[in-house]
Amino acid sequence: MPGYWVTVFTIDKLGRRTIQFIGFTVLLVLFCILGFGYHKILDKSVAGFVVLFTLAQFFQNFGPNTTTFIIPAEAFPTRFRSTCHGISAACGKVGAVVAQLGFFQLKDRGGKNAFIPQLIQIFALFMLVGLVFTWFVPETKGKSLEELSEGENARE
Repeated sequence: MPGYWVTVFTIDKLGRRTIQFIGFTVLLVLFCILGFGYHKILDKSVAGFVVLFTLAQFFQNFGPNTTTFIIPAEAFPTRFRSTCHGISAACGKVGAVVAQLGFFQLKDRGGKNAFIPQLIQIFALFMLVGLVFTWFVPETKGKSLEELSEGENARE
């Protein structure tokens, strides 16, 4: 929850795209640390692992969890905005279900919870993919919906 509140207070200053970049970048680093150092971190300090995991939760909310529903609401052309936003949301939900079902099946591969470090590494890979795709996201900071729609009105 705190990540959402930080986003609320900074989104118009930093911009949607910047917040998404920050979120994906920090998550990529944290998931690499957690995934590749899983056993070393847990053997040395459970509290340290909890701190890193908590930071990951913060940056999920201060990054992709917030921006992936704000950006589609602003970036799509007015004529298609609600439909495209709905499709974006549906794709996100399908991805969440597939991840839950798929990762649940994988977590015990090789023994009870034996595959969790690799799953966290897979999360890091997804953060990298999200980071790459963020380059193609238009920045809507400081623009009203009317300003974002001006380009489509000129084409009509």
